[in-house]
Amino acid sequence: MHSLSDEHIMEKVAQGQVEQLGLLFERYHVRLYNFYLRSTANKDLSEDLVQMVFERVLKYKHSYKPEAPFKAWFYRIARNVKIDHFKKKRIQTDSIEDTNPERNIHLAQQGGQAMEQEEQIRILHESLGQLPDDKREILILSQLEELEYKEIAKIFEITENSARVKVHRALKALKEVFHKKY
Repeated sequence: MHSLSDEHIMEKVAQGQVEQLGLLFERYHVRLYNFYLRSTANKDLSEDLVQMVFERVLKYKHSYKPEAPFKAWFYRIARNVKIDHFKKKRIQTDSIEDTNPERNIHLAQQGGQAMEQEEQIRILHESLGQLPDDKREILILSQLEELEYKEIAKIFEITENSARVKVHRALKALKEVFHKKY
């Protein structure tokens, strides 16, 4: 049963087979948690936001269109959950990360890497944390979550070409911040 597509499973959830949501949770909860953690650098908040996303998936299951890619629909909900949370709390995610930029070090790969490479990774993640939220978010989705431009376009409700341009500009901004630090 794990070989079913996300779209097929979500279609079943939308038809009332809500127990099928467990399969989607298994597939996406870690990725979604990492998406939020990279964006907020707050473990507890990331866990809460993941839970809110799956609650919204259930609440808005009837808005899912089977012909649409599930990932784009799902990450649009995830993005909206985060935006709504910070609107409600009137907190900027940048201020959360600025209080302790060292929190992002955990993203560095473990193992026998040279100290210089570890330092580059630390600076890269620190630089990512200094980008505006929209640029950081699009880079996380494109580079770390490996979503395609067409999926990113649907999440941000823009054209595919606009998604390409936004990713390119975000990468350029990240490179500029990184080179100032390194």
